[in-house]
Amino acid sequence: MEKRRTQRVTLAKVAEIAGVAESTASRVINGYTHNFRVRPEVRQRVLDAADELNYRPNPMVRSISAKKTNLVAVVGWASDGVNRTALSESVRVLRDHDKHVCTTFLDPDYSGHELPSWRVDGAIALQVRDKTDLNELEEHDIPYVSINGLAGPGGDAVNFNEHHGMDQAIDHLLELGHTKIAYAYIETNRLNPRGIPHTSVNDRLFAYESILKHRGLKPIAGHDRTDHSAMSYCQLVLQKGGATAVIAYDDITAMYLIQAMSTLGMSIPRDMSIVAFNDELPAKMSTPALTTIALPAAVAGKTAGELLAERLSATEPIPSRTVTLDETLIIRQSTTSPRITS
Repeated sequence: MEKRRTQRVTLAKVAEIAGVAESTASRVINGYTHNFRVRPEVRQRVLDAADELNYRPNPMVRSISAKKTNLVAVVGWASDGVNRTALSESVRVLRDHDKHVCTTFLDPDYSGHELPSWRVDGAIALQVRDKTDLNELEEHDIPYVSINGLAGPGGDAVNFNEHHGMDQAIDHLLELGHTKIAYAYIETNRLNPRGIPHTSVNDRLFAYESILKHRGLKPIAGHDRTDHSAMSYCQLVLQKGGATAVIAYDDITAMYLIQAMSTLGMSIPRDMSIVAFNDELPAKMSTPALTTIALPAAVAGKTAGELLAERLSATEPIPSRTVTLDETLIIRQSTTSPRITS
């Protein structure tokens, strides 16, 4: 039977369809069992009516009988598409477990991942860059999962395999014939909460250096400087270093570089191939469309939701777990074989 869809379905309507008192419908739907019994067929009528009407119980009412809030807090800063996508998928999973996700306004310059002023059962922590930010969660023994960041002993972490992604980026460029491959991370105009870089900043840089070394190649000088503007980077690192390809820390960095190279009269990919990271929306819309290393944000969010749901229903302590997801190379139009010069 197709579920009825209305702007607001009341408990009274559910009770009317089921042919029971509103108090009976409330107790059945909210799982109330103390000094309350109802025949199985009556219970099923109430549940069927609620399903037909697509009724959602008030989480605060349910929390009274269960001695839980059924609320999960979001703590941290969802600054980009990767984290927002992951969070959306976590919300979907938790909603299927009858959990409601709440948040306060997130301040990127705040000093920690503090819980809201109201009581919650668990938390999703975003972009934890310093484990001390988790002190409140750990001290209050709140079940949590960290997405795209660090976790302490009382929570889980879902992260991305940056070495695997960089390996694919470099191998792709090597297969095209590039041997002079630069790397760019530019901090100019970048939102960087409290001046603490995300773990991926160091992870991608280290992966670039170690993989090139393993391939018998050297980094282009200046790859570890972060104080360049896009223009000075193109002039002093790419042009001066004789690079034929560059791996950008993320899609936004790549866009700045493409803009600067266009000003310098350079054509992408004829004069310079570019590979980026993250595969956010700009990657598909740029000209040319960016070859990029895609982060499985939706999978990360789904995994985090499942891990947190498991923690919230556990009757015994669960040791800290870390899930690391592989990244995927998406080949588009920003890479080609190096230009042959006489």
